[in-house]
Amino acid sequence: MFGLLKTLIASILVLFLVAKVIPGISYQNDMQVLLQAALVFALIQVLISPIINLLALPLNLITFGFTSVLINIGLFYSISYIVPAFTFSSFYFPGYVSGSLVVPALSVPVLGTITAGATAASFLLALVRQVLGD
Repeated sequence: MFGLLKTLIASILVLFLVAKVIPGISYQNDMQVLLQAALVFALIQVLISPIINLLALPLNLITFGFTSVLINIGLFYSISYIVPAFTFSSFYFPGYVSGSLVVPALSVPVLGTITAGATAASFLLALVRQVLGD
């Protein structure tokens, strides 16, 4: 029970940060929507993700972990089906220039938003779990 509570707290923080950093992810600035999405995300991480990853282990070994990335993207996207107010949309990235580093401007489609969100959420969740001692 305490593990689920820690995962819920981590999920709230992670989804809040991901929604603030990636412009195409929105919880409509409603804390109730964020809490619902975090609860769904925590339940997915605790109950569904380990089972799917175990079933996909042979394929994951063959693809050197790429299957795990696809599973994370799919599970992250499933939050929007369960909590419809937690939405994904395309956005425009204006580009970035710093010295000799130039990142061109681009339009990010919805799938790119979901992929970036799932990747950021995975990294942040691992970091928060490390801090919380999970």
